[in-house]
Amino acid sequence: MTRSCLLTGAALLLIPAIAAAEARPIQPVGEARYFDILATKPNASDLQFGRQLLPPTGTSGIAASRTIYLNRTGVTLSPGNNDSRTNRSTIASQQTTIPAWNTDAATWNATVACVRDLFSPFGVTVVETDPGAVPHIEAVFGGSPTQLGLPTNVAGVSPFTQDCSVIENSIVFTFTNVIPNDARLACEIQAQEIAHSFGLDHELLASDPMTYLEYNANRSFKNQAASCGEDVTRPCGINGSTCRANQNSVALLTERLGAAGNPGDTTSPTLGITSPQDGATVPPGFDIQFTATDNINIAMATLFIDDQAAGSLLMAPFKFTTSATLPEGEHSFRIEVTDGTNVKTQSMTLTIRKGAAPPSGGGDNDLNGDLTGGCSTGGNAGGFGLALGLLGLVLRRRRR
Repeated sequence: MTRSCLLTGAALLLIPAIAAAEARPIQPVGEARYFDILATKPNASDLQFGRQLLPPTGTSGIAASRTIYLNRTGVTLSPGNNDSRTNRSTIASQQTTIPAWNTDAATWNATVACVRDLFSPFGVTVVETDPGAVPHIEAVFGGSPTQLGLPTNVAGVSPFTQDCSVIENSIVFTFTNVIPNDARLACEIQAQEIAHSFGLDHELLASDPMTYLEYNANRSFKNQAASCGEDVTRPCGINGSTCRANQNSVALLTERLGAAGNPGDTTSPTLGITSPQDGATVPPGFDIQFTATDNINIAMATLFIDDQAAGSLLMAPFKFTTSATLPEGEHSFRIEVTDGTNVKTQSMTLTIRKGAAPPSGGGDNDLNGDLTGGCSTGGNAGGFGLALGLLGLVLRRRRR
Protein backbone atom coordinates (compact mmCIF):
# COMPACT_ATOMS: atom_id res chain seq x y z
CA MET A 1 0.00 0.00 0.00
CA THR A 2 1.21 3.49 -0.77
CA ARG A 3 -0.02 6.83 0.34
CA SER A 4 -1.29 9.01 -2.47
CA CYS A 5 0.42 12.32 -3.05
CA LEU A 6 -1.23 15.51 -1.82
CA LEU A 7 -1.81 18.82 -3.48
CA THR A 8 -3.44 22.09 -2.62
CA GLY A 9 -6.22 24.61 -2.61
CA ALA A 10 -7.78 27.94 -3.45
CA ALA A 11 -10.48 30.56 -2.85
CA LEU A 12 -10.53 34.28 -2.20
CA LEU A 13 -11.52 37.88 -2.81
CA LEU A 14 -13.94 38.90 -5.55
CA ILE A 15 -14.21 36.92 -8.79
CA PRO A 16 -16.22 37.38 -11.97
CA ALA A 17 -19.70 35.90 -11.89
CA ILE A 18 -19.62 32.24 -12.93
CA ALA A 19 -22.55 29.93 -12.34
CA ALA A 20 -21.73 27.37 -9.65
CA ALA A 21 -22.70 24.53 -11.99
CA GLU A 22 -20.57 25.88 -14.85
CA ALA A 23 -17.19 24.20 -15.22
CA ARG A 24 -14.29 26.42 -14.25
CA PRO A 25 -11.18 25.66 -16.30
CA ILE A 26 -7.89 24.85 -14.61
CA GLN A 27 -5.31 27.29 -15.95
CA PRO A 28 -1.72 26.34 -16.79
CA VAL A 29 1.07 27.83 -14.70
CA GLY A 30 2.34 31.10 -16.13
CA GLU A 31 -0.89 31.88 -17.97
CA ALA A 32 -3.27 32.36 -15.05
CA ARG A 33 -4.74 35.70 -14.09
CA TYR A 34 -5.94 36.77 -10.67
CA PHE A 35 -8.78 34.57 -9.35
CA ASP A 36 -8.01 31.75 -11.80
CA ILE A 37 -7.63 28.20 -10.48
CA LEU A 38 -4.27 26.48 -10.97
CA ALA A 39 -3.48 22.80 -10.57
CA THR A 40 -0.93 20.34 -11.83
CA LYS A 41 -1.50 16.90 -13.28
CA PRO A 42 -3.61 14.36 -11.31
CA ASN A 43 -1.80 12.22 -8.76
CA ALA A 44 -1.56 8.44 -8.62
CA SER A 45 -5.14 8.25 -7.34
CA ASP A 46 -6.36 10.50 -10.19
CA LEU A 47 -7.04 13.32 -7.72
CA GLN A 48 -6.39 16.93 -8.58
CA PHE A 49 -5.88 19.84 -6.20
CA GLY A 50 -6.18 23.52 -6.98
CA ARG A 51 -5.06 26.90 -5.75
CA GLN A 52 -6.78 30.11 -6.68
CA LEU A 53 -4.36 32.87 -7.61
CA LEU A 54 -4.95 35.98 -5.47
CA PRO A 55 -3.38 39.42 -5.69
CA PRO A 56 -0.52 40.16 -3.30
CA THR A 57 -1.55 41.60 0.07
CA GLY A 58 1.78 42.29 1.75
CA THR A 59 0.53 40.98 5.09
CA SER A 60 3.26 39.76 7.40
CA GLY A 61 3.83 38.86 11.02
CA ILE A 62 1.61 36.76 13.27
CA ALA A 63 -1.77 35.90 11.73
CA ALA A 64 -4.93 37.09 13.44
CA SER A 65 -6.75 33.93 12.31
CA ARG A 66 -5.20 31.43 14.74
CA THR A 67 -8.39 29.46 15.35
CA ILE A 68 -8.97 26.60 12.89
CA TYR A 69 -12.61 25.57 12.62
CA LEU A 70 -13.11 22.03 11.29
CA ASN A 71 -16.58 22.06 9.74
CA ARG A 72 -18.12 18.74 8.73
CA THR A 73 -21.78 19.82 9.18
CA GLY A 74 -22.14 21.70 5.88
CA VAL A 75 -22.08 25.37 4.98
CA THR A 76 -24.00 27.77 2.74
CA LEU A 77 -21.61 30.15 1.01
CA SER A 78 -22.19 33.53 -0.59
CA PRO A 79 -19.87 35.13 -3.15
CA GLY A 80 -17.60 37.94 -2.01
CA ASN A 81 -14.33 38.59 -0.24
CA ASN A 82 -13.25 35.53 1.74
CA ASP A 83 -14.61 35.84 5.25
CA SER A 84 -15.25 32.74 7.33
CA ARG A 85 -17.17 34.85 9.87
CA THR A 86 -19.88 35.58 7.30
CA ASN A 87 -19.47 32.46 5.09
CA ARG A 88 -18.29 34.43 2.07
CA SER A 89 -15.98 32.90 -0.51
CA THR A 90 -14.91 33.95 -3.97
CA ILE A 91 -14.93 30.35 -5.09
CA ALA A 92 -18.71 30.56 -4.72
CA SER A 93 -20.03 32.66 -7.61
CA GLN A 94 -23.57 32.39 -6.28
CA GLN A 95 -25.15 31.13 -3.08
CA THR A 96 -23.94 27.55 -2.80
CA THR A 97 -24.45 24.88 -0.15
CA ILE A 98 -21.72 22.36 0.56
CA PRO A 99 -23.41 19.41 2.32
CA ALA A 100 -22.14 17.70 5.45
CA TRP A 101 -19.56 14.93 5.48
CA ASN A 102 -21.69 11.97 6.57
CA THR A 103 -18.87 9.92 7.99
CA ASP A 104 -18.94 7.77 11.10
CA ALA A 105 -17.98 9.17 14.51
CA ALA A 106 -14.73 7.20 14.72
CA THR A 107 -13.48 8.53 11.38
CA TRP A 108 -14.41 12.10 12.27
CA ASN A 109 -12.82 11.92 15.72
CA ALA A 110 -9.65 10.51 14.19
CA THR A 111 -9.62 13.28 11.57
CA VAL A 112 -9.94 15.96 14.24
CA ALA A 113 -7.24 14.36 16.38
CA CYS A 114 -4.94 14.16 13.36
CA VAL A 115 -5.36 17.85 12.44
CA ARG A 116 -4.79 18.83 16.07
CA ASP A 117 -1.66 16.70 16.16
CA LEU A 118 -0.25 18.18 12.95
CA PHE A 119 -0.77 21.75 14.15
CA SER A 120 0.11 21.09 17.81
CA PRO A 121 3.60 22.69 17.55
CA PHE A 122 2.02 26.03 16.65
CA GLY A 123 -0.02 28.72 18.40
CA VAL A 124 -3.42 27.71 17.04
CA THR A 125 -6.62 26.29 18.49
CA VAL A 126 -8.46 23.61 16.50
CA VAL A 127 -12.22 23.55 17.17
CA GLU A 128 -15.37 21.81 15.92
CA THR A 129 -17.97 24.54 16.40
CA ASP A 130 -18.27 27.82 14.53
CA PRO A 131 -16.23 30.52 16.32
CA GLY A 132 -18.59 33.22 15.01
CA ALA A 133 -16.94 36.66 15.00
CA VAL A 134 -13.59 35.34 16.23
CA PRO A 135 -11.04 35.49 13.36
CA HIS A 136 -10.59 31.96 12.07
CA ILE A 137 -9.74 29.67 9.19
CA GLU A 138 -12.74 27.51 8.24
CA ALA A 139 -11.77 24.08 6.94
CA VAL A 140 -14.82 22.56 5.24
CA PHE A 141 -15.10 18.76 4.89
CA GLY A 142 -17.88 17.61 2.58
CA GLY A 143 -19.56 17.76 -0.79
CA SER A 144 -18.19 17.64 -4.32
CA PRO A 145 -16.02 20.04 -6.33
CA THR A 146 -18.69 20.38 -9.01
CA GLN A 147 -20.83 22.30 -6.51
CA LEU A 148 -18.28 25.09 -6.87
CA GLY A 149 -17.78 24.64 -10.60
CA LEU A 150 -14.54 22.68 -10.27
CA PRO A 151 -13.62 19.47 -12.15
CA THR A 152 -15.01 16.23 -10.75
CA ASN A 153 -11.66 14.93 -9.44
CA VAL A 154 -10.57 18.01 -7.46
CA ALA A 155 -10.13 16.86 -3.86
CA GLY A 156 -9.08 20.12 -2.21
CA VAL A 157 -8.84 23.86 -2.80
CA SER A 158 -7.57 26.92 -0.88
CA PRO A 159 -6.65 30.54 -1.62
CA PHE A 160 -3.03 31.47 -2.25
CA THR A 161 -1.68 34.97 -2.80
CA GLN A 162 0.96 35.91 -5.32
CA ASP A 163 3.26 37.03 -2.49
CA CYS A 164 2.63 33.94 -0.30
CA SER A 165 1.08 36.03 2.48
CA VAL A 166 -1.50 35.13 5.13
CA ILE A 167 -5.15 35.09 4.02
CA GLU A 168 -7.12 36.07 7.11
CA ASN A 169 -10.49 34.39 7.71
CA SER A 170 -9.95 32.08 4.76
CA ILE A 171 -12.30 29.23 3.85
CA VAL A 172 -10.64 26.06 2.51
CA PHE A 173 -12.16 22.83 1.24
CA THR A 174 -11.63 19.08 1.24
CA PHE A 175 -14.27 17.45 -0.96
CA THR A 176 -15.04 14.20 0.82
CA ASN A 177 -17.33 12.86 -1.90
CA VAL A 178 -14.32 12.24 -4.14
CA ILE A 179 -11.92 10.63 -1.64
CA PRO A 180 -12.08 7.39 0.38
CA ASN A 181 -13.58 7.52 3.88
CA ASP A 182 -10.10 7.69 5.40
CA ALA A 183 -9.35 9.91 8.39
CA ARG A 184 -5.64 10.32 7.72
CA LEU A 185 -6.16 11.12 4.04
CA ALA A 186 -8.81 13.75 4.80
CA CYS A 187 -6.64 15.20 7.56
CA GLU A 188 -3.47 15.51 5.49
CA ILE A 189 -5.31 17.02 2.52
CA GLN A 190 -6.96 19.57 4.79
CA ALA A 191 -3.70 20.32 6.60
CA GLN A 192 -2.18 21.32 3.28
CA GLU A 193 -5.19 23.48 2.36
CA ILE A 194 -5.07 25.23 5.75
CA ALA A 195 -1.32 25.81 5.45
CA HIS A 196 -1.78 27.34 2.00
CA SER A 197 -3.86 30.08 3.57
CA PHE A 198 -0.93 30.78 5.90
CA GLY A 199 1.33 31.15 2.84
CA LEU A 200 2.97 27.72 2.54
CA ASP A 201 3.68 26.33 -0.93
CA HIS A 202 4.11 22.74 -2.13
CA GLU A 203 7.48 21.22 -1.40
CA LEU A 204 9.55 18.24 -2.53
CA LEU A 205 9.65 16.51 0.84
CA ALA A 206 7.50 13.38 0.84
CA SER A 207 7.14 13.18 4.64
CA ASP A 208 5.67 16.72 4.90
CA PRO A 209 1.93 17.44 4.31
CA MET A 210 2.89 20.13 1.78
CA THR A 211 4.06 17.51 -0.71
CA TYR A 212 2.65 16.00 -3.89
CA LEU A 213 4.97 13.03 -3.56
CA GLU A 214 3.88 9.55 -2.51
CA TYR A 215 4.70 8.45 1.03
CA ASN A 216 4.02 5.23 2.91
CA ALA A 217 3.65 6.61 6.45
CA ASN A 218 2.04 9.45 8.38
CA ARG A 219 3.22 12.90 7.41
CA SER A 220 4.05 15.82 9.72
CA PHE A 221 5.36 19.34 9.21
CA LYS A 222 9.15 19.10 9.07
CA ASN A 223 11.75 21.47 10.52
CA GLN A 224 14.09 21.36 7.55
CA ALA A 225 14.62 23.34 4.38
CA ALA A 226 13.10 21.77 1.27
CA SER A 227 12.80 22.80 -2.35
CA CYS A 228 9.38 23.92 -3.49
CA GLY A 229 7.59 22.22 -6.34
CA GLU A 230 5.26 19.38 -7.24
CA ASP A 231 7.57 16.96 -9.06
CA VAL A 232 10.52 19.21 -10.04
CA THR A 233 12.32 21.97 -8.15
CA ARG A 234 11.08 25.54 -8.59
CA PRO A 235 11.11 28.74 -6.52
CA CYS A 236 8.42 28.96 -3.84
CA GLY A 237 5.45 30.92 -5.17
CA ILE A 238 2.54 30.60 -7.58
CA ASN A 239 2.14 31.13 -11.33
CA GLY A 240 5.86 31.91 -11.71
CA SER A 241 6.15 34.32 -8.78
CA THR A 242 9.03 33.94 -6.31
CA CYS A 243 8.40 34.34 -2.58
CA ARG A 244 11.44 32.46 -1.24
CA ALA A 245 14.14 30.11 -2.50
CA ASN A 246 13.02 27.15 -0.39
CA GLN A 247 10.67 26.36 2.49
CA ASN A 248 10.90 25.13 6.06
CA SER A 249 7.32 24.28 7.05
CA VAL A 250 7.88 24.44 10.81
CA ALA A 251 9.85 27.68 10.66
CA LEU A 252 7.31 29.39 8.40
CA LEU A 253 4.27 28.24 10.38
CA THR A 254 5.95 29.33 13.62
CA GLU A 255 6.65 32.72 12.05
CA ARG A 256 2.99 33.08 11.00
CA LEU A 257 1.31 31.42 14.01
CA GLY A 258 3.75 31.49 16.91
CA ALA A 259 4.83 28.48 18.92
CA ALA A 260 2.39 26.43 20.96
CA GLY A 261 1.95 27.01 24.67
CA ASN A 262 4.61 27.73 27.22
CA PRO A 263 6.04 24.36 28.33
CA GLY A 264 7.86 25.94 31.28
CA ASP A 265 4.69 27.58 32.61
CA THR A 266 3.19 25.67 35.55
CA THR A 267 0.83 28.40 36.77
CA SER A 268 -2.83 27.71 36.01
CA PRO A 269 -5.22 30.55 35.15
CA THR A 270 -7.65 31.86 37.76
CA LEU A 271 -11.37 31.64 36.98
CA GLY A 272 -14.46 32.91 38.75
CA ILE A 273 -18.09 32.91 37.58
CA THR A 274 -19.64 36.15 38.81
CA SER A 275 -23.19 35.60 37.52
CA PRO A 276 -25.41 33.62 37.90
CA GLN A 277 -24.89 31.74 41.15
CA ASP A 278 -24.73 27.94 41.23
CA GLY A 279 -28.22 26.48 41.64
CA ALA A 280 -30.03 29.59 40.38
CA THR A 281 -33.21 29.58 38.28
CA VAL A 282 -32.77 31.76 35.20
CA PRO A 283 -34.75 32.67 32.05
CA PRO A 284 -33.87 31.42 28.56
CA GLY A 285 -31.19 33.55 26.90
CA PHE A 286 -29.52 34.58 30.16
CA ASP A 287 -25.92 35.81 30.45
CA ILE A 288 -23.03 34.03 32.13
CA GLN A 289 -20.34 36.47 33.26
CA PHE A 290 -16.94 35.47 34.61
CA THR A 291 -13.39 36.67 35.19
CA ALA A 292 -10.19 34.96 34.06
CA THR A 293 -6.56 35.96 34.54
CA ASP A 294 -3.20 34.34 33.96
CA ASN A 295 0.46 35.12 34.57
CA ILE A 296 1.08 35.04 30.79
CA ASN A 297 -2.21 35.20 28.88
CA ILE A 298 -5.59 33.52 28.52
CA ALA A 299 -5.41 31.53 25.30
CA MET A 300 -8.89 30.05 25.32
CA ALA A 301 -12.27 30.45 27.03
CA THR A 302 -15.02 27.93 26.27
CA LEU A 303 -18.58 27.41 27.50
CA PHE A 304 -19.93 23.86 27.78
CA ILE A 305 -23.66 23.19 28.29
CA ASP A 306 -24.52 19.62 29.24
CA ASP A 307 -20.94 18.70 28.26
CA GLN A 308 -21.35 20.12 24.73
CA ALA A 309 -19.28 23.12 23.61
CA ALA A 310 -21.62 26.07 23.19
CA GLY A 311 -19.51 29.17 22.55
CA SER A 312 -16.21 30.97 22.90
CA LEU A 313 -14.81 34.39 23.75
CA LEU A 314 -11.79 36.31 22.55
CA MET A 315 -11.01 38.91 25.21
CA ALA A 316 -12.08 40.35 28.58
CA PRO A 317 -14.55 41.29 29.96
CA PHE A 318 -15.84 37.75 29.57
CA LYS A 319 -19.55 37.09 29.03
CA PHE A 320 -21.52 34.39 27.25
CA THR A 321 -25.12 34.95 26.17
CA THR A 322 -26.83 31.58 26.13
CA SER A 323 -29.35 30.48 23.52
CA ALA A 324 -32.96 31.55 24.02
CA THR A 325 -33.99 28.12 22.67
CA LEU A 326 -32.33 26.18 25.49
CA PRO A 327 -35.08 23.87 26.85
CA GLU A 328 -36.61 24.51 30.23
CA GLY A 329 -35.32 22.36 33.06
CA GLU A 330 -32.05 21.62 34.82
CA HIS A 331 -28.78 21.89 32.88
CA SER A 332 -25.09 21.66 33.70
CA PHE A 333 -22.77 24.51 32.70
CA ARG A 334 -18.99 24.55 32.63
CA ILE A 335 -16.51 27.32 31.86
CA GLU A 336 -13.03 26.23 30.78
CA VAL A 337 -10.09 28.59 30.34
CA THR A 338 -6.53 27.75 29.37
CA ASP A 339 -3.25 29.56 28.88
CA GLY A 340 -2.27 27.01 26.24
CA THR A 341 -0.55 24.77 28.78
CA ASN A 342 -2.65 24.78 31.95
CA VAL A 343 -6.44 24.47 32.21
CA LYS A 344 -8.87 25.78 34.84
CA THR A 345 -12.57 24.89 34.96
CA GLN A 346 -15.61 25.85 37.03
CA SER A 347 -19.01 24.14 36.87
CA MET A 348 -22.52 24.92 38.05
CA THR A 349 -26.07 23.60 37.71
CA LEU A 350 -28.87 25.96 36.69
CA THR A 351 -32.60 25.59 36.06
CA ILE A 352 -34.02 27.26 32.95
CA ARG A 353 -37.58 28.52 33.41
CA LYS A 354 -39.57 30.99 31.34
CA GLY A 355 -40.49 34.08 33.29
CA ALA A 356 -37.65 33.74 35.80
CA ALA A 357 -35.78 36.87 36.77
CA PRO A 358 -32.47 37.43 34.97
CA PRO A 359 -29.35 36.94 37.09
CA SER A 360 -27.72 40.04 38.58
CA GLY A 361 -24.05 40.90 38.76
CA GLY A 362 -21.19 41.11 36.28
CA GLY A 363 -20.15 43.94 34.02
CA ASP A 364 -22.15 46.43 32.01
CA ASN A 365 -20.90 45.68 28.52
CA ASP A 366 -23.30 43.58 26.43
CA LEU A 367 -20.91 41.58 24.30
CA ASN A 368 -23.36 38.84 23.31
CA GLY A 369 -20.57 36.31 23.02
CA ASP A 370 -19.20 37.92 19.85
CA LEU A 371 -15.85 39.27 20.95
CA THR A 372 -12.87 40.28 18.91
CA GLY A 373 -9.39 41.34 19.83
CA GLY A 374 -5.94 40.07 20.59
CA CYS A 375 -3.96 38.50 23.40
CA SER A 376 -2.66 40.39 26.39
CA THR A 377 0.34 39.55 28.53
CA GLY A 378 1.70 40.21 31.98
CA GLY A 379 -1.19 38.71 33.92
CA ASN A 380 -4.09 40.33 32.08
CA ALA A 381 -7.04 38.33 30.84
CA GLY A 382 -6.33 38.37 27.13
CA GLY A 383 -6.43 35.86 24.35
CA PHE A 384 -9.04 34.31 22.21
CA GLY A 385 -11.54 31.53 22.45
CA LEU A 386 -12.59 28.08 21.57
CA ALA A 387 -11.70 24.49 21.83
CA LEU A 388 -14.11 21.67 21.95
CA GLY A 389 -15.28 18.27 21.02
CA LEU A 390 -13.86 14.85 21.43
CA LEU A 391 -10.16 14.51 20.65
CA GLY A 392 -10.65 10.89 19.58
CA LEU A 393 -7.83 8.58 18.68
CA VAL A 394 -5.51 9.19 15.76
CA LEU A 395 -6.01 6.27 13.45
CA ARG A 396 -2.60 5.37 12.12
CA ARG A 397 -3.95 3.94 8.90
CA ARG A 398 -2.01 3.88 5.70
CA ARG A 399 -3.91 4.96 2.67
CA ARG A 400 -4.27 2.64 -0.23
